[in-house]
Amino acid sequence: MKFLNQYKNLSKEIYVLFFGRIVTSMGSLIWPIMTLILKNKLGYSATTIATIDMVLAIIQLPLVMVGGKLADSVNRKKIIVCCDMVTVICYFISGLIPLSFISVALFYIAGLFATIEGPSYDALVADLSDSDNREQAYSLQYLGMNLGLVLAPTLGGLLFENYLWLAFIVTSVATFSSTLLILIFIKKLSVEKKHVSEYEEKKEGV
Repeated sequence: MKFLNQYKNLSKEIYVLFFGRIVTSMGSLIWPIMTLILKNKLGYSATTIATIDMVLAIIQLPLVMVGGKLADSVNRKKIIVCCDMVTVICYFISGLIPLSFISVALFYIAGLFATIEGPSYDALVADLSDSDNREQAYSLQYLGMNLGLVLAPTLGGLLFENYLWLAFIVTSVATFSSTLLILIFIKKLSVEKKHVSEYEEKKEGV
């Protein structure tokens, strides 16, 4: 297919990140139904739910900047793996304990660590591509993310009524699987670049 031909000849690591994006996005079974959980399962009012979401959004803003700072100064693969392991533990505990504010809080904590790792994920894609194929590399990552996000709500909805605990466990296992892919198969944190942009040339010359 002509559409898929644009993704040929990318580095192996880019394909690993692509599958990691799919699995991680599919692991987000809870986010699409979080409002239903707070409303139908825990009985929270609309005002309380809106307040929780607003507080989370406010906290996420500085965490994006923290994540960007870490991506510039710390090994990006280590950031992704460490943040993913925190989310895996939070998801798994949430699935084992009775549904309560604690399990919801653990899930939100996992979401905050996912926010921190975001800039490292995007920066790693840039490191593993050059100016000739960077557009295709990022396009493939967004495709993987969207594929997972399309499938996640369907599965989450099927588990919501009677097997909500399993949704947390599946989220944990899926995230752990994508982390293993990155840990095992991404050995190089950069690839030999045949062509670099003018910005990269200036940066290397500093």
